[in-house]
Amino acid sequence: MQRSFMLSVSALVMIYAGNAAADSSHLKGTFGFTGSDACLYASGGFNARLQALGTTFSASDAAEGIRTFNGNGTGTFTSHTTTTTVPPTVGFLPSAGSSQSSASFTYTVADDTFTSENVPGTNTGTVLTGPRAGQTFHVEGVPKATGLISANGHTLVTSILTPGVETITYSNGDVEHRICHRSRVYIKLDND
Repeated sequence: MQRSFMLSVSALVMIYAGNAAADSSHLKGTFGFTGSDACLYASGGFNARLQALGTTFSASDAAEGIRTFNGNGTGTFTSHTTTTTVPPTVGFLPSAGSSQSSASFTYTVADDTFTSENVPGTNTGTVLTGPRAGQTFHVEGVPKATGLISANGHTLVTSILTPGVETITYSNGDVEHRICHRSRVYIKLDND
């Protein structure tokens, strides 16, 4: 009888462990987020060692938005940012501005971690204030973000762990190249 009981307990533990693993790999819901970015811009792009070429400047911004994980490895986000630009180059005018953007993304979950990448061609936005006010833009090449999932799945954090060159193309034809580091904190907004 004790052997039967132990086998039953073992079976329940195995079923529970399997379900817990499945639950931990299921990321779904709507999350509000805030975060910050710091970017180095280079008019001539970057060489293979990620060194800036041409005229350079740097910018930092604060971002807030909504990111929706569909539960199937796809999702969307919208973001609003406020940016300040400072001049490491003599004669460059410092400025400030704001923008809104959105993109689709894919993600992969492994236990309490996940990675996320923007779907090429979907990261678009509009400059709301500042020197480029009214222009639209699209961004390509944003590196993969790596994140952690809290035990209850209600809080996420992400960061860019490997730098990569991003390209921004504006509606007036201007193209900018940048490398950014960014981080985000996400808080679940729904009960999914």
